[in-house]
Amino acid sequence: MAGILQQGMGQPQGGPQPTPSPQPAGAPSQPSHQPPQSGGDPRVDMDPQQGGQQRDQIANAMLDALYGPMLPQVKRILQQQPDAPQDAIGRVVAQLMLTTWQALSDQGSTVPPGVMIQAAMIAAQSVGEMAVKMGLLPEQGNGEPIEAGFMIALGQFGQATAQDMSPSQRARFRELIEGMREAKGRTQQGGGQAPAQRPQPQQAPRDPQGGA
Repeated sequence: MAGILQQGMGQPQGGPQPTPSPQPAGAPSQPSHQPPQSGGDPRVDMDPQQGGQQRDQIANAMLDALYGPMLPQVKRILQQQPDAPQDAIGRVVAQLMLTTWQALSDQGSTVPPGVMIQAAMIAAQSVGEMAVKMGLLPEQGNGEPIEAGFMIALGQFGQATAQDMSPSQRARFRELIEGMREAKGRTQQGGGQAPAQRPQPQQAPRDPQGGA
């Protein structure tokens, strides 16, 4: 995937990934109780030691919901907006983020905004791949609509959770979004996409038709 999604992925995604503990649909294990090594607020600052594991836990929870109980709804959303796939992708990813955020809140837990955003990047890739398999996006050159959908999702998620986040969480979330927009602007001014290797999928591709 192009641009900001590639830049924001951080560590390579190859190799075996952790499997979330059994939880209700969309509920990751509680990753935010590990104190960050930097001594910052664990609700705001990503722990450099635990951040990757946290991201994978949240991303796997989102993917479990995407390919599990939400699959029929996701297919309907994508099929309803064939002329605006970025809007459909944004709506789906925002719903995945909100479902996961609410599940964590129900557990009395939370994650830093940076972890949620990185997990959403992985979810956006998977939703984009689903749109490709459904014929809504081309196999090549689909980075722009997927990135646009990702940014739409961040905006929708931010609006929906504005009252639930602490002021420091809201400030950090806004800072991260503005940083990604600036990075995207620099990439466009540079005349193309930033060179980066496409991260490997979190797990084997699944059939969006549910095996039909």
